[in-house]
Amino acid sequence: MSDRVIVIVGFVLVLVVALGVVVVTHVRRDLVAPVGETIAYLTRTRVARVAAVLVWAWVGWHFLAR
Repeated sequence: MSDRVIVIVGFVLVLVVALGVVVVTHVRRDLVAPVGETIAYLTRTRVARVAAVLVWAWVGWHFLAR
């Protein structure tokens, strides 16, 4: 199995887990907060929003750029 296939499988697994979390948040609102509320809670300060943008830029630069 090549490195490329491993990376693709990893991204697919992350996507499946993320979609599973979204489904669980809609079905069991008492168990887990919805994704939008969680992101809003985590980025309620300016420092957290700047950190989120920097992390997203780092992820894009290192994993999504080709």
